Amino acid sequence: MVAGAFRWLALRGSASLLLLCSAGCIASNVVAPDERMVVEPLAERVFEPAPTRQLEGLFESCDIQGDAAVSLRKIYYLFSPDGTYTAAALAEVAGKFSFQTLDGIWQNDAAGLVLDGGDPVVLEQSGDFLRLVAPGGLVVLVRKELL
Repeated sequence: MVAGAFRWLALRGSASLLLLCSAGCIASNVVAPDERMVVEPLAERVFEPAPTRQLEGLFESCDIQGDAAVSLRKIYYLFSPDGTYTAAALAEVAGKFSFQTLDGIWQNDAAGLVLDGGDPVVLEQSGDFLRLVAPGGLVVLVRKELL
């Protein structure tokens, strides 16, 4: 965003750039708090087992690896504390994109996260991040605000 603003200013001439420089810095309170924070790179996050974590809220994928990464571009899960969930995945097959959705039940116990009575997958957490680890790969999800 800032780089785009400087490109726009360069097109308008050096007088605009001088005016901007003389105006000073933008106060930090103008930028949203979550945009002022230093973001820890995903690879440096330390994940811990979360075998009994109560899931609640909206989560969006921020990393997909392994077999799932071949066709899945984005995954969303909305977990309810009553043990139900709804999910959507943006898939790309042969250059064509489509959303796939599903609803079901979840449970999380010592064996791992189980969706719809299937095989358990390892559930790990790091702050607002969840990592699901299965034999064919992994997915990292981050909590998002449900508007």
